[in-house]
Parts: sequence; structure tokens; C-alpha cells
Amino acid sequence: MKKVLQNPAVSAAFLAVAFLLIYNPVTKMPYTFLIIILIILFSSFLISGNVRELNFKKIGIKEIRIIIFYFLLFELSVDFVFQPLVNKIFNEPSDYSYFAKLEGNTPAYFKMLWKMWLSAAIGEELLFRSFAFARLNSITKNAPLKILITSILFCIPHFYQGWPGLVLTFIWGLLFGYLYNRYKNIWINIIVHGLIDSLFLTVIYFGYSGLYNFQW
Repeated sequence: MKKVLQNPAVSAAFLAVAFLLIYNPVTKMPYTFLIIILIILFSSFLISGNVRELNFKKIGIKEIRIIIFYFLLFELSVDFVFQPLVNKIFNEPSDYSYFAKLEGNTPAYFKMLWKMWLSAAIGEELLFRSFAFARLNSITKNAPLKILITSILFCIPHFYQGWPGLVLTFIWGLLFGYLYNRYKNIWINIIVHGLIDSLFLTVIYFGYSGLYNFQW
């Protein structure tokens, strides 16, 4: 049974189902990702008999240092290199109008914050990194190819941010994919992703969204 479930075609089907659940018409965020998380855990247990393939590894002092380093590296490189470059190429910034309601709105800010940690930090990292990498392992062992595929999948649901947002999210996908492939500890990815998005929401809340319009 396990050999059948680990077949490349079946692995691709598992990944496709988990991905397409993002677009199901019944649930809304973050509950959509709550369902996806539960399905990922169940699927991994069904396929492997455990959830070790998702790489829930320990977090110690070394991992905390890694988290701080990559949070700063990714945030600074995107804010001051990639995002201004993407803005310049498209001659417009990413469309973050969806988050405009957070400015100065404390209840909305904290509500969005916990929803983000559940859906983006935990949900997206489990889906697009640990689960996707585990399923793609049955298809290819080529790490750069897995990072590329998962980055494409990761950026598609962010099309509401326009073409600049789509490209920028693809870049984020490459960065998060690299991070996961290097350390294979999903907690590192979850925390780094959560910190980055928390900073983004906080910047919006305090009314400095114009920082994301920067061009060189």
C-alpha cells in the first residue's frame, strides 16, 4: 500500500489536491488552511506511517540564530534590492490594497496577525515547503527543480497583488525554498515566514505602506 501511495503520480495527485483546496468555495481564510494543515498531517501519516517527512525538528539556540540571521537577510534583501527592482521593472508596486483596512485599526491588525500565522506562516510553509518537497521527492531528487516548482505554486495564489506581487512572491518562494532545502526544519521556515509577515502587517498598521513603493 505504501509503495502505491509513494508512486510519483499518486504523490503529484496528493499535492494537487492539497493545493487546489486553497480555491475551494466553501471555506474562507484562515480556516481553509486549517483544513489543508489537517489533510497534510493525515496524508503524511497515511503515506509514511508518521509525519517525520514534514521535518518538525527541534528548535534550540543554534536554530534561533539561524532564524534571526535569515529573517534579517531576507527582509533587507527583498526590501532594498528585489522589491525596488520589481517595482521599477513593472513601473508600479505590488497591490497591497487588501491590507489598507489595517492602518490604525488595532482590532483588525491583531485579527489579521493571528490569521496570518495560521494560514501563511504555518499553512503555507507546510503546504509549499515540507509537504510539497516530500511529495516531489517521489518524482525528482533535483533540489533546484523542487525549489522552482514550489516557488511557482507558492506565487499563484498571490495573483491578487498584481504582476509585481506575483513576481515578488515567486522570489520569496525561492528564498523560503532555499531555506527549507538547506536546513530541512519546517519550524525555521514557519518562524522566519511569520516574522517577515508580522513586520509587513505592522508597517501597514502604522501607516508606512509607502515604503513598499520604493524604487531605485
